[in-house]
Amino acid sequence: MRRRRPRPCRRRHRSAGRVQDHRRGHREPEADQLMATMKQLLRRFFRDRRGASTVEFVIIFPAVIVLVFSVIESGFLMTRYMMLDRGVDIAVRDLRLGRIDDPVNHDKIRQRICTYARILKDCDTTLIVELVPAASAPADFPHNAANCLDRSGTVAPVLSADDGGRGDIMYLRACALTEPIVPGLGLGLMLPKDATGAHRMITYTAFMNEPV
Repeated sequence: MRRRRPRPCRRRHRSAGRVQDHRRGHREPEADQLMATMKQLLRRFFRDRRGASTVEFVIIFPAVIVLVFSVIESGFLMTRYMMLDRGVDIAVRDLRLGRIDDPVNHDKIRQRICTYARILKDCDTTLIVELVPAASAPADFPHNAANCLDRSGTVAPVLSADDGGRGDIMYLRACALTEPIVPGLGLGLMLPKDATGAHRMITYTAFMNEPV
């Protein structure tokens, strides 16, 4: 009978494979346990409702504040525009009816407008009025930019007014400066401003002097 030779190499390979499988068997439960722990923590995190209202408050509160201050800014700005228009209209009526003493000049017209406008801050020093005659309306009305006060002092304002003659068509334009309530938020941030941070309110009107 033939004797079978032992196969130590195969046995060694099998034993090595068993050792490797044994080692893997030790690693896999640890990884599974770690993944299960992470999933459990994430599940608890997403299910946790504590602080949910705080997150919503932090997201919504800035938008609400911007909206509230924009509404307030819009209300105050509209009121100032309305009062400026009111002051100009009443001052023009006084000018047409001869209620402003001669000679009519820039300071007298500005004083009348500021008296009727009332709520404009520093109106006596920041309001600039232009009064010029026009041969025909509206072709000869001024098309250049309004003459507004430069508070930086680089350009001196030209203060003059020509009340024209009887039956002349007159063009009056007034520019007042106002400060936004909250210049860096909402509507106050979007308003056009000059170099000093003031917003220019411009209004104009046209009328005809009473004929002789």
